Amino acid sequence: MQKERPHIIARDSPQGRLKQMQSGTLPYLIIIGFAVCSTIARFYMVPEWTTTFQLQMFFVQAFVLSCVWTYVKDLNRRLEKTLPFENGAVKRMAVQIGLTFAGVTPVMGIIVYVLRPRLPHYFNTQFFALTIILFAAIIFLFNFVFYAFYFFTNWQRSVEEKASLEIQAAELEKEKFNLQYHQLKNQVNPHYLFNTLTSLDGLIHTNPDLASDFVRHMAKVYRYVLQHKENEVVSLDEELEFIRHYINLLHIRYGQGLNIHYTISDTAKERGIVMVTLQMLIDNAVKHNIVQASTPLKVIIWDEGDYLIVHNNKQLRTQIETSNGQGIVQLKQLYAFLSDKPILIEDNKEHYTIKIPLL
Repeated sequence: MQKERPHIIARDSPQGRLKQMQSGTLPYLIIIGFAVCSTIARFYMVPEWTTTFQLQMFFVQAFVLSCVWTYVKDLNRRLEKTLPFENGAVKRMAVQIGLTFAGVTPVMGIIVYVLRPRLPHYFNTQFFALTIILFAAIIFLFNFVFYAFYFFTNWQRSVEEKASLEIQAAELEKEKFNLQYHQLKNQVNPHYLFNTLTSLDGLIHTNPDLASDFVRHMAKVYRYVLQHKENEVVSLDEELEFIRHYINLLHIRYGQGLNIHYTISDTAKERGIVMVTLQMLIDNAVKHNIVQASTPLKVIIWDEGDYLIVHNNKQLRTQIETSNGQGIVQLKQLYAFLSDKPILIEDNKEHYTIKIPLL
C-alpha cells in the first residue's frame, strides 16, 4: 500500500507565515517590553511600593502574560487543524476566545486566591476588578493577533495573485497580438504577391523596360518586409518609404485608374504605425472598388492630430474575391492593444474613411 505523503505547508502561504509567526520570539519580546513599561509607570504611580516588590511584579506580569500567549498560540495551532479560519472566521474566533477564557480563568483564579492574603491592603476589590477587565482585554488582543495576521496574509496573497493574473493576462494579450499581427501580414502578402506576379508576367512580354522597373519596386517592397519582419511597429516615415514603392507597383498595374496621394507632416512621420497598415488599407480599397481610367479610384492619405487618415471614394465591385471581412477587424484589435485611441471609420454611400491612431 502506498504511504500517504505528509502534508507540506508552503512557507509563503498564510498557514506557513502563521507557523513562522507562532514559532518566533517577537511576541515574547513585546510582552517583556510591555512589562518593563508597566513597571516604569508603577514606579511613578505607586511610589510607596518598594523596588523589590516592583521587580517581583515585573517578573510575575511577564511570566503570566508569556504563559497566556503560549497557551493561546498552542490553542490556535490545534484549532487550525480542526476549525480553520476558512470555515468561518467569526465562529473560529468565538470558539478560540471561549476556550482561552475556559483554560486561563481557573488558573488565574487560583493565583489570585493564593496571592491575595500576601498582597498589601490597597489591593482591594476595585483593583482586582480593574485587573480582571485589563486581563480580559489582553486575552481578546492575543486572540485577535492571529485573526489579524490571517486576514493580512490572505489579503497579501490575493494582491499577489491578482498581480500575477494581470501579468499572465498581459502576456496572453501580447501573444494574441503577435498571432493576429502575423495572420494579418499573411493575409496581405500572398494576395499581393499573386497580383504582382500576374502583372509582371504580362509586362515581360509587352513592356520589358517597365517590367524592369516593376521588379525593382517589388524588390524594395520585399526588402522592407524582410528587414522589419520582427518589428510590429515602425515609424510612419519608414512605412511611407515602403508604401511609395508599393504605390508605384499599383500605378504600373492600374495606370490612370488609380490615383494615390499623401501629405504627411514631419511631426507625424516621427510617430509609429503597425507595419504594413497602409499597404493593407490601400489594398483593401483596391479590392473592394472598381479601378478603371474612366472612373478612377482616388485614395488620399493625410494626418490630423493623433490620427492618420486614409480616404477613398466608393465605387464598389459587385463581386469581391479573397475577402473574409476580417482584415479591418483584426486591425482594430491590434491597435486596441497598442493605443488607448480607437480606430475610427466613416462609411457612407460616396466615401470610405478610416482613421488610424498614431503610436
